[in-house]
Amino acid sequence: MKKLSNKIRTGVLGSLVLTSILTIVLVLKSEHQILQEDLDHNGKTLSQTVAAVCLESLLSNDFPYLETYIEKAARDNPHVSYIEVRQLADGERQLVARYGEKTSKEDGGVEVFQAPVQLRERGSRTEVLGDVEIGLSTERLEKLLATSTWQLLLGAALTFAMLALVLGKVLRHSVLDPVDDLARHATRIGSGDLEAPIEPTTNDELGSLALTMNEMRGNLKGSYEKIEREIKEKTEALLVAQQADKVKSQFLANMSHEIRTPINGVLGCLELALDTDETVIPQDAELLDEARNCAQSLLTLVDDILDIARIESRSMAFELGPLNPATTLTRLESRWREKAKEKGLELELRLRPELDTVMYTAPDEFQRMVNNLVDNAIKFTSEGSVRIEASKPESVEPSMIRIEIIDTGIGIPREKNEEIFLPFTQTDSSSTRKYGGAGLGLSVSRQFARLLGGDINVASQPGRGSTFTIKLPFDSRQYRQSLPLLQDIISG
Repeated sequence: MKKLSNKIRTGVLGSLVLTSILTIVLVLKSEHQILQEDLDHNGKTLSQTVAAVCLESLLSNDFPYLETYIEKAARDNPHVSYIEVRQLADGERQLVARYGEKTSKEDGGVEVFQAPVQLRERGSRTEVLGDVEIGLSTERLEKLLATSTWQLLLGAALTFAMLALVLGKVLRHSVLDPVDDLARHATRIGSGDLEAPIEPTTNDELGSLALTMNEMRGNLKGSYEKIEREIKEKTEALLVAQQADKVKSQFLANMSHEIRTPINGVLGCLELALDTDETVIPQDAELLDEARNCAQSLLTLVDDILDIARIESRSMAFELGPLNPATTLTRLESRWREKAKEKGLELELRLRPELDTVMYTAPDEFQRMVNNLVDNAIKFTSEGSVRIEASKPESVEPSMIRIEIIDTGIGIPREKNEEIFLPFTQTDSSSTRKYGGAGLGLSVSRQFARLLGGDINVASQPGRGSTFTIKLPFDSRQYRQSLPLLQDIISG
């Protein structure tokens, strides 16, 4: 507020100073004009008087008298700097008498006046006998102007001081004090103090502003109270929701674990029956094999649900270790090729030589990600091929592995490219009925990749196929960090 007060004071004082300067300039200009007119009058009068007296002397060539006269005239007028009398003879002007040292007007300090010495004859005819030139000193004019200037400056300073004092008190009482009061109230409102009302101290615009601020204070108070109530209600609701989420996550984790155990037992029995019982007839063997496939799908679903629950509860923990990507992908190829063969699809695995090295990642989750994407590619491709290309781009920093799963399947609409990574989501309801699945594999796989410092993206065209790209760092140890909430995962 002090800054505004200073601005107001500065504005008023500046106006006073400007007004004073203009007044001084106008007065000095007027004073100079008056003094100049007085000097001009004296110069003209004196030059004409001397010229009239010199007429008789020029007619009689009495030059000694001229010398005596102009000296007396100069002494009688202390402002005379010099006097020269010139006679016109044979068309030329000749100096016949002089007093003082001639100073040109250009040199400054002197005003020059001239008057002709002329003889009036009968009629209108006039004969010029010579001329008189008088130089009057401007020293008096300059001294008077200097004295006037100082007098005006002193008077202006005194007047300015008195006006500043009076205006300062008026401004303080009528403007600055009310403004300071409004500023203090505004500061209190800004700091959250909305209790003290604002009472107007004037009946002008500042009073209206005080009333407006008081109304604003009341509105803010009501809004703050409403916001506080809403925050309290939402905080309580959030605590309840968090507790419910925690209970749900724990329930899912426990149930998934309890379900997973008997499923593994069922799978073990089925595998044992298929491998060791030679008396099983082909029809029963087909049923057992179908039962095994169903149990394996159920186990995958349970694993996905368990992983979602772990991510949600921030209890997901990776076991990082060394892995040779070339060896791992080659080992998985036989499984993929068998599934592709069942659907009459061509499967191709392309590995760059630089992948025959060691990377540090989560081996189990690495295989889960790749298997999920390749299984999806095979599932949603009716004819054509599935191709897996793995490389290590040299231009990427830090060093990353890039795995592309390219299919000629049904494709995905562009607006669904991100939606398919949400839990329990597929491109449409018909996909769920035709192809099966709960829509968890892609969501879990992307979260695995992001938690390991990478990502999974998709590029697709409906009816022409899709390309899913896995990008993972060769060393995920530096990317270990706290796991995000499921809400963050869903939004991401």
